[in-house]
Amino acid sequence: MNPELPAAAAEFGATATRVFTAAALGGVDAARRAEAEPAERGAQVAGALRALGVDDLDPRADDEALAAAAALCEERERVALPYPLDAVRDRVDRGRPFAVVPEAGGRVDHGELFEEWRVSTLAGPATVAAPKGGALGSRLGPFVSDLAPVGDEGGSARAEVDLHLALTAWWLLGVGARAVELAVDHVSTRVQFGKPLSAFQAVQFQLADATVAVAGLRELAGFTLWRLSGAPGQARADVLALRVHALDVVRAVLRTSQQLHGAAGVCDEYDISVLTRHAQPALRLPWSAERTAAELAAAIAAEGFEGLFPHGRAPG
Repeated sequence: MNPELPAAAAEFGATATRVFTAAALGGVDAARRAEAEPAERGAQVAGALRALGVDDLDPRADDEALAAAAALCEERERVALPYPLDAVRDRVDRGRPFAVVPEAGGRVDHGELFEEWRVSTLAGPATVAAPKGGALGSRLGPFVSDLAPVGDEGGSARAEVDLHLALTAWWLLGVGARAVELAVDHVSTRVQFGKPLSAFQAVQFQLADATVAVAGLRELAGFTLWRLSGAPGQARADVLALRVHALDVVRAVLRTSQQLHGAAGVCDEYDISVLTRHAQPALRLPWSAERTAAELAAAIAAEGFEGLFPHGRAPG
């Protein structure tokens, strides 16, 4: 197994970043503007995505398309794009995104951008849901919306659930990678006691730990894509394990980055604060880390956990 993304997928992600940046959609300034003018997300961002060819990207088509969708979700958060790429990229019906929710209806990020959503619980069939109103405007998710169920489509949504959880984890990977970059930039330029913060060994240790943690998450994210591609009906435990690890890593990395910024780490004048706030829906929805770990344990008990090593297989 090669955990690295194919060259074409990596280049697609890099191209997406250039497009977002050129259109002034990337970076936390775009996220700040979106909070002031929410309508900009639907017009400007959707137009840029169409120009990029995202509407024609079907992650179920083949391995390269799946990898390209993962790269796109990672780059989305590296540039703080205020748009639900992880939900839109695994839609089946054009124009109706898909999301995993804790119960019927539920709560999703950027829910009010679309008239209808297809949602599913971890084990349930797909349900059509519509936004109850505008975004809630919480500090822990400025674009989170409540959904109300409007119809039951029936049938299993397992493949869509697994894909959505995996793509959301790639989004979180982008959060972690960008948080490390912001921390490195800050400690390299911030001078204390006559020298940059990066010269202090304690700071170097924290950055080294954060860098290694993100690198490990990337390895696991690549492995999970490989499992989704090679054994899509047997990857439930893998995607849940990826989400558990992504939550642990990204929360720790965000905390480290904010601490290294000092008091400025919680001020919206600094990019790390905005990045942290906009990452909260992915960290909290559809469930907490504790609930995700419980679901992982249940999945391992029911189906086993192949992983990279021979352990955890369900009894025959």
